Amino acid sequence: MGDSRAKSIEVRIHEHYEQLPDSERKLADAILESPGDLSLYTATELTSLAGVSKAAGTRLFRRLGFASFDEAKLLARETTHWGSPLYMESKAPQHILSVADYLAEETYLLQSSLMRLNPEDVEVVTERIVAARRIYLLGYRNSHFLANYLRWQLLQFRGDVHLLPTGGETMGEYVGDFLEEDLLIVFALRRRPSRLETILKAAKEKGIQILLLTDPTARGLPGLASWTFFTEVETSSTLDSAGSALSLSRYLALVSLQKAGARGKAHMERIELQHEILGEFE
Repeated sequence: MGDSRAKSIEVRIHEHYEQLPDSERKLADAILESPGDLSLYTATELTSLAGVSKAAGTRLFRRLGFASFDEAKLLARETTHWGSPLYMESKAPQHILSVADYLAEETYLLQSSLMRLNPEDVEVVTERIVAARRIYLLGYRNSHFLANYLRWQLLQFRGDVHLLPTGGETMGEYVGDFLEEDLLIVFALRRRPSRLETILKAAKEKGIQILLLTDPTARGLPGLASWTFFTEVETSSTLDSAGSALSLSRYLALVSLQKAGARGKAHMERIELQHEILGEFE
């Protein structure tokens, strides 16, 4: 079964989601709503809850690479200590968080997000960040500031890093210029605009590699990306947390900077020299 953190149940579902028949997709949606509950049910109970046949359940779990429902159930039980907060979802009513409670929750989200990273994917992605001819970053709503944050980190040690779209521009003006040697980094935390899937499909057709940073509630988008990193956003309060996505962005930038080596250092030195010439800081 391999590294469970690299192939969680959510990741497996997202990899196959677009090809799932209706009955299997219905069951997949039920699992994604609360993956931790998988360890609490029998196969009969789970399929009954989703309103599908047991045969549909058997087909889905085999499609996801499990020999049986029990194997999937074991993985769900094993991943409760690092996976989505959906695995640990509380049905308790809202309450005013103390600083200690808030810190504990943010720490949990951060740890569960970063510990699920596949080191091999991080290696390949950061090498691509260094080597890409141009990097484009895209994010809407709450994801916009995350895309802009990562752009500023990457600009410290390499050029040709662009935020999409800027005022008065359309995505078509950029997608039409995408090349295979470029990289598109997309932040897509919930709630995502519906046009995002159309944009990713058009980008994929251009041959550009796509890095997607999203949360476990995404549907369809992971299947369009070259790599997908999931971060946790759901909390016990009304507002989602973007802290894990922000920290992951910084981590990717730091690893990429190390890989940039002498070329990255030379780029930083040129920038600092211009700061001094222009007198831009106190």
